[in-house]
Amino acid sequence: MKGKNLHANWKEGKNNVEMNLPVMIFEEGENTIAYIPVLDLSGYGKNEAEALTSLEVNINVYLTYTVRKKTLLDDLKAHGWTIKKKTKPYIAPEITDLINKNEYLHDIVNTKPYRMQRMPVGIPQYA
Repeated sequence: MKGKNLHANWKEGKNNVEMNLPVMIFEEGENTIAYIPVLDLSGYGKNEAEALTSLEVNINVYLTYTVRKKTLLDDLKAHGWTIKKKTKPYIAPEITDLINKNEYLHDIVNTKPYRMQRMPVGIPQYA
């Protein structure tokens, strides 16, 4: 998408880990879907700009909820992330590792024309 710099970021925390997460863009019916498989989150809209903005909102809601409930690390692990304490504290799973575990992702990859891009996401870092 040209001309828009999307960035999903947790606002309350001071220490964030910046990650460029893969986003799949595809059409479903009359809607455009923006989907981040490594978080299993999506947004939608009438066009790509709306879908990415919706995704950005959903990421921020996800981070707000999981941080406040103190479930972020458990949820990331449940989605296949590796959590370390020191350097590079979060490692997202490879999409190829998720395809057979995630039916929705498997369907996208095998039945829909899609394209990939990256979205910078600030994820709260825990000591």
